[in-house]
Amino acid sequence: MTRVRFALLVTIVSWGCGTPDWRANVPAKYMEVAEIHHASCGACHVRVEPGQRTRAQFEKALAKNHRERVKMRDDQWALLIDYLSQTP
Repeated sequence: MTRVRFALLVTIVSWGCGTPDWRANVPAKYMEVAEIHHASCGACHVRVEPGQRTRAQFEKALAKNHRERVKMRDDQWALLIDYLSQTP
């Protein structure tokens, strides 16, 4: 194996080792919507992470097309907006 291939292999393996689980920083009350966010958002566009937009920006973006395409209960939408609006 060449040095370049070996270095690439080591880099790829190290990305998966020792990385903290994103769930570790999610408060329990948001876990359900955080799982939905992590698994689903990003399928159609780049996933926006919590704290990257204001509450008003999230409310506007999610009220538009997302409510029609993504089937969630009203309480889940409210929690999702709360979750995304929090600062890390």
